[in-house]
Amino acid sequence: MMPEKPVERRRRIVLLGRDDYNRARMVSPELLIDPLTTVIAIPLRPPLDDDPEIRAIVNRFHPGTLLIRNVWESGSYVDAAAAYERISVAKFTVFANVCQRLGATRLEIKEIREVTDQGEVSASVTFQAGAAAGNTSAGSTSLRRVAQSLHASWVWESGPGDADAATAYATEQGIQDDPAVGDLIRQRGYEQNRIREHQLELDITAEARNEIQGALNLESVLRKLGPSFDGEFKSMKAASQQLSLRVQVEFR
Repeated sequence: MMPEKPVERRRRIVLLGRDDYNRARMVSPELLIDPLTTVIAIPLRPPLDDDPEIRAIVNRFHPGTLLIRNVWESGSYVDAAAAYERISVAKFTVFANVCQRLGATRLEIKEIREVTDQGEVSASVTFQAGAAAGNTSAGSTSLRRVAQSLHASWVWESGPGDADAATAYATEQGIQDDPAVGDLIRQRGYEQNRIREHQLELDITAEARNEIQGALNLESVLRKLGPSFDGEFKSMKAASQQLSLRVQVEFR
Protein backbone atom coordinates (compact mmCIF):
# COMPACT_ATOMS: atom_id res chain seq x y z
CA MET A 1 0.00 0.00 0.00
CA MET A 2 1.62 3.24 -1.13
CA PRO A 3 1.59 6.09 1.45
CA GLU A 4 -0.64 8.97 0.42
CA LYS A 5 2.09 11.45 1.35
CA PRO A 6 5.90 11.23 1.34
CA VAL A 7 7.21 9.68 4.53
CA GLU A 8 9.03 12.83 5.57
CA ARG A 9 5.71 14.70 5.86
CA ARG A 10 4.13 12.22 8.27
CA ARG A 11 4.36 12.87 11.99
CA ARG A 12 4.47 9.19 12.92
CA ILE A 13 5.54 5.88 11.41
CA VAL A 14 4.31 2.49 12.60
CA LEU A 15 6.31 -0.58 11.60
CA LEU A 16 4.32 -3.81 11.51
CA GLY A 17 5.09 -7.35 10.50
CA ARG A 18 3.25 -8.39 7.37
CA ASP A 19 0.75 -10.54 9.34
CA ASP A 20 -0.07 -7.72 11.77
CA TYR A 21 -0.42 -5.30 8.87
CA ASN A 22 -2.98 -7.55 7.20
CA ARG A 23 -4.81 -7.99 10.51
CA ALA A 24 -4.89 -4.21 11.02
CA ARG A 25 -7.00 -3.92 7.89
CA MET A 26 -9.74 -5.76 9.75
CA VAL A 27 -9.36 -4.79 13.42
CA SER A 28 -7.74 -1.32 13.14
CA PRO A 29 -8.62 0.14 9.73
CA GLU A 30 -8.50 3.67 11.16
CA LEU A 31 -4.76 3.24 11.65
CA LEU A 32 -4.19 2.76 7.93
CA ILE A 33 -6.10 5.88 6.92
CA ASP A 34 -4.75 8.23 9.61
CA PRO A 35 -3.40 11.23 7.61
CA LEU A 36 -0.65 11.83 10.19
CA THR A 37 0.59 8.24 10.38
CA THR A 38 2.41 6.07 7.86
CA VAL A 39 2.13 2.31 8.40
CA ILE A 40 4.92 0.24 6.87
CA ALA A 41 4.63 -3.53 6.52
CA ILE A 42 7.79 -5.63 6.87
CA PRO A 43 9.18 -7.30 4.81
CA LEU A 44 8.83 -4.56 2.24
CA ARG A 45 7.20 -5.11 -1.12
CA PRO A 46 7.22 -3.01 -4.31
CA PRO A 47 7.08 -0.09 -4.69
CA LEU A 48 8.19 0.71 -1.11
CA ASP A 49 11.27 -1.50 -1.31
CA ASP A 50 12.64 0.90 -3.93
CA ASP A 51 12.34 3.92 -1.62
CA PRO A 52 15.78 4.56 -0.01
CA GLU A 53 14.31 6.54 2.91
CA ILE A 54 11.92 3.76 3.82
CA ARG A 55 14.63 1.12 3.43
CA ALA A 56 16.87 3.11 5.78
CA ILE A 57 14.12 3.24 8.39
CA VAL A 58 13.37 -0.48 8.11
CA ASN A 59 17.06 -1.32 8.42
CA ARG A 60 17.32 0.61 11.70
CA PHE A 61 14.13 -0.53 13.42
CA HIS A 62 12.17 -3.74 13.84
CA PRO A 63 8.45 -4.56 13.46
CA GLY A 64 6.40 -3.47 16.44
CA THR A 65 8.09 -0.06 16.63
CA LEU A 66 6.44 3.37 16.75
CA LEU A 67 8.55 6.22 15.39
CA ILE A 68 7.99 9.92 15.95
CA ARG A 69 9.19 12.69 13.67
CA ASN A 70 12.04 14.77 15.05
CA VAL A 71 10.78 18.22 14.10
CA TRP A 72 14.29 19.70 14.43
CA GLU A 73 16.00 17.29 12.01
CA SER A 74 14.45 17.13 8.56
CA GLY A 75 13.46 13.63 7.55
CA SER A 76 14.54 12.17 10.88
CA TYR A 77 12.48 9.82 13.05
CA VAL A 78 13.22 8.49 16.53
CA ASP A 79 11.90 5.58 18.55
CA ALA A 80 8.90 6.81 20.53
CA ALA A 81 10.50 5.69 23.81
CA ALA A 82 13.45 8.05 23.21
CA ALA A 83 11.56 10.85 21.45
CA TYR A 84 11.19 13.18 24.45
CA GLU A 85 14.92 13.28 25.12
CA ARG A 86 16.10 13.32 21.51
CA ILE A 87 13.68 16.02 20.28
CA SER A 88 14.31 18.24 23.32
CA VAL A 89 18.09 18.08 22.96
CA ALA A 90 17.80 18.73 19.22
CA LYS A 91 15.86 21.95 19.87
CA PHE A 92 18.70 23.30 21.98
CA THR A 93 21.15 22.49 19.20
CA VAL A 94 19.03 24.50 16.76
CA PHE A 95 18.97 27.37 19.27
CA ALA A 96 22.77 27.20 19.52
CA ASN A 97 22.99 27.45 15.72
CA VAL A 98 20.85 30.60 15.84
CA CYS A 99 23.22 32.11 18.42
CA GLN A 100 26.21 31.28 16.22
CA ARG A 101 24.64 33.09 13.26
CA LEU A 102 23.98 36.10 15.47
CA GLY A 103 27.70 36.35 16.22
CA ALA A 104 27.77 34.90 19.75
CA THR A 105 31.13 34.13 21.32
CA ARG A 106 29.81 31.92 24.09
CA LEU A 107 26.62 30.05 25.01
CA GLU A 108 26.29 28.32 28.35
CA ILE A 109 23.51 26.43 30.08
CA LYS A 110 23.35 27.50 33.70
CA GLU A 111 20.44 25.36 34.86
CA ILE A 112 17.73 23.02 33.62
CA ARG A 113 14.40 23.29 35.43
CA GLU A 114 11.43 20.96 35.67
CA VAL A 115 8.29 23.10 35.65
CA THR A 116 4.80 22.08 36.79
CA ASP A 117 1.59 22.92 34.96
CA GLN A 118 1.17 25.73 37.51
CA GLY A 119 4.47 27.27 36.46
CA GLU A 120 6.36 26.26 39.60
CA VAL A 121 9.88 24.81 39.53
CA SER A 122 9.65 21.32 41.04
CA ALA A 123 13.30 20.29 40.50
CA SER A 124 16.45 21.53 38.80
CA VAL A 125 19.99 20.61 37.86
CA THR A 126 22.78 23.18 37.59
CA PHE A 127 25.73 23.08 35.18
CA GLN A 128 29.39 23.87 35.68
CA ALA A 129 32.12 23.76 33.03
CA GLY A 130 29.62 22.43 30.50
CA ALA A 131 28.45 19.45 32.54
CA ALA A 132 25.58 18.71 34.89
CA ALA A 133 26.94 19.39 38.38
CA GLY A 134 23.95 19.90 40.65
CA ASN A 135 21.74 17.33 42.34
CA THR A 136 21.43 14.91 39.43
CA SER A 137 19.27 12.59 41.53
CA ALA A 138 16.50 15.18 41.87
CA GLY A 139 13.38 15.38 39.75
CA SER A 140 12.08 12.98 37.16
CA THR A 141 14.05 10.44 35.19
CA SER A 142 13.39 12.57 32.10
CA LEU A 143 15.00 15.60 33.74
CA ARG A 144 18.12 13.63 34.63
CA ARG A 145 18.44 11.98 31.21
CA VAL A 146 18.05 15.25 29.29
CA ALA A 147 20.49 17.02 31.63
CA GLN A 148 23.11 14.34 30.97
CA SER A 149 22.54 14.52 27.19
CA LEU A 150 22.97 18.27 26.74
CA HIS A 151 26.15 19.82 25.38
CA ALA A 152 26.03 22.76 27.76
CA SER A 153 28.95 24.98 26.72
CA TRP A 154 29.58 26.41 23.24
CA VAL A 155 32.41 28.78 22.26
CA TRP A 156 32.87 30.45 18.87
CA GLU A 157 35.54 32.68 17.31
CA SER A 158 32.72 35.06 16.45
CA GLY A 159 32.31 37.75 13.87
CA PRO A 160 29.89 40.62 13.32
CA GLY A 161 26.94 38.25 13.12
CA ASP A 162 24.11 38.36 10.64
CA ALA A 163 20.61 38.89 12.05
CA ASP A 164 19.03 38.31 8.65
CA ALA A 165 20.81 34.95 8.27
CA ALA A 166 19.79 34.02 11.81
CA THR A 167 16.18 34.94 11.06
CA ALA A 168 16.19 32.93 7.83
CA TYR A 169 17.68 29.90 9.59
CA ALA A 170 15.25 30.15 12.51
CA THR A 171 12.33 30.37 10.08
CA GLU A 172 13.59 27.40 8.07
CA GLN A 173 13.90 25.31 11.24
CA GLY A 174 10.55 26.47 12.66
CA ILE A 175 11.94 27.94 15.87
CA GLN A 176 11.28 31.60 14.99
CA ASP A 177 8.01 31.74 16.94
CA ASP A 178 9.61 30.75 20.24
CA PRO A 179 9.48 34.01 22.26
CA ALA A 180 13.00 33.62 23.66
CA VAL A 181 14.46 33.12 20.19
CA GLY A 182 12.52 35.97 18.59
CA ASP A 183 13.49 38.41 21.36
CA LEU A 184 17.18 37.50 21.06
CA ILE A 185 17.19 38.01 17.29
CA ARG A 186 15.48 41.41 17.62
CA GLN A 187 17.87 42.58 20.34
CA ARG A 188 20.92 41.52 18.37
CA GLY A 189 19.55 42.92 15.11
CA TYR A 190 19.21 46.50 16.41
CA GLU A 191 22.45 47.89 15.00
CA GLN A 192 22.35 51.19 16.89
CA ASN A 193 22.73 49.43 20.24
CA ARG A 194 23.30 45.70 19.92
CA ILE A 195 22.98 43.47 22.94
CA ARG A 196 26.28 42.17 24.37
CA GLU A 197 25.07 39.68 26.95
CA HIS A 198 21.72 38.08 27.70
CA GLN A 199 20.23 35.51 30.05
CA LEU A 200 17.02 33.83 28.96
CA GLU A 201 14.81 30.81 29.55
CA LEU A 202 14.14 28.38 26.73
CA ASP A 203 11.43 25.72 26.89
CA ILE A 204 13.09 22.83 25.08
CA THR A 205 10.26 20.31 25.49
CA ALA A 206 7.20 22.07 24.02
CA GLU A 207 7.50 20.45 20.60
CA ALA A 208 8.50 17.04 21.99
CA ARG A 209 5.47 17.01 24.28
CA ASN A 210 3.21 17.98 21.40
CA GLU A 211 4.51 15.19 19.16
CA ILE A 212 4.23 12.65 21.98
CA GLN A 213 0.69 13.70 22.79
CA GLY A 214 -0.28 13.09 19.17
CA ALA A 215 1.35 9.66 19.22
CA LEU A 216 -0.50 8.71 22.40
CA ASN A 217 -3.73 8.97 20.43
CA LEU A 218 -2.72 5.75 18.67
CA GLU A 219 -2.63 3.70 21.86
CA SER A 220 -6.14 2.28 21.72
CA VAL A 221 -5.80 1.49 18.01
CA LEU A 222 -2.46 -0.30 18.33
CA ARG A 223 -3.54 -2.20 21.42
CA LYS A 224 -5.99 -4.12 19.24
CA LEU A 225 -2.95 -5.69 17.58
CA GLY A 226 -1.45 -6.94 20.85
CA PRO A 227 1.03 -5.75 23.51
CA SER A 228 3.99 -5.01 21.21
CA PHE A 229 3.77 -1.24 21.72
CA ASP A 230 2.96 -1.20 25.45
CA GLY A 231 6.52 -0.39 26.51
CA GLU A 232 6.73 2.59 24.19
CA PHE A 233 3.44 4.03 25.40
CA LYS A 234 4.53 3.60 29.01
CA SER A 235 7.74 5.52 28.30
CA MET A 236 5.86 8.30 26.50
CA LYS A 237 3.39 8.75 29.35
CA ALA A 238 6.26 9.13 31.79
CA ALA A 239 7.84 11.91 29.70
CA SER A 240 5.32 14.70 30.17
CA GLN A 241 7.27 17.31 32.12
CA GLN A 242 8.09 20.78 30.87
CA LEU A 243 11.83 21.40 30.96
CA SER A 244 13.23 24.91 30.66
CA LEU A 245 16.86 25.94 30.30
CA ARG A 246 18.34 29.01 31.89
CA VAL A 247 21.09 30.03 29.49
CA GLN A 248 23.56 32.86 29.05
CA VAL A 249 24.62 34.18 25.64
CA GLU A 250 27.61 36.48 25.17
CA PHE A 251 28.61 38.55 22.17
CA ARG A 252 31.74 40.53 21.37
